[in-house]
Amino acid sequence: MARLRINLDDGVDPVDVGAAVEMLDQAVYAKVSPLVVKLLGFSQDGSLVGQFSGFMHGEVIVAAGHMQGFCGKPLGSTSPAVAFKARYPTDGFEEDLEVVAPSPPGNVPDLILLKGSRSATSLWSTDLEIMASVYALGYTGTENKPSCSKGSLSSTMPGSVAITAHADDGFSGGPVVDKHGRLLGVVKGALGTTIMRIGITPNYDLHTYLLQAGYPGLI
Repeated sequence: MARLRINLDDGVDPVDVGAAVEMLDQAVYAKVSPLVVKLLGFSQDGSLVGQFSGFMHGEVIVAAGHMQGFCGKPLGSTSPAVAFKARYPTDGFEEDLEVVAPSPPGNVPDLILLKGSRSATSLWSTDLEIMASVYALGYTGTENKPSCSKGSLSSTMPGSVAITAHADDGFSGGPVVDKHGRLLGVVKGALGTTIMRIGITPNYDLHTYLLQAGYPGLI
């Protein structure tokens, strides 16, 4: 990646700044998007109930726990999701998944672990810093490639960690990373009436959850 050198005497060309930012955004997406998986939830009779996101961590897929038992929108409009499939972004391969660590009671933390036939190198994690730039990745509608929404970490308070960014419903379970592609947390969903403030499960809760389930924690 080209380095941007700023000489205060010469001033800064906004075009150069914009190009550098765009290169950084593209680098983050290129690093993280191959790990982001589209998840499809099905009822007992095989009907599609909902679409979600998840990401590969070693031999498991991390996702949002509330998708297990999800009953459509409005809630209760469909039979609950009890079976799941993954669709991978690199080649569109689709397969059934096994739930290897179910969502805890009350979805606290809002996590679930699933397993298919594929594995991947795990994302590194880092400390949460208020107002740091963040990227949320996930799927929207019928898209088979993950989308990316850029924002900032707006709250680091335990129990109410949140980011300010746009995310559609299908982003639930997708990763939230910093400008280096290091994992900050997992998308839970919109807070209140605005979809621009998104609750996340912080990386330290995921680390504990992975260890309790018998899988390697975050690095």
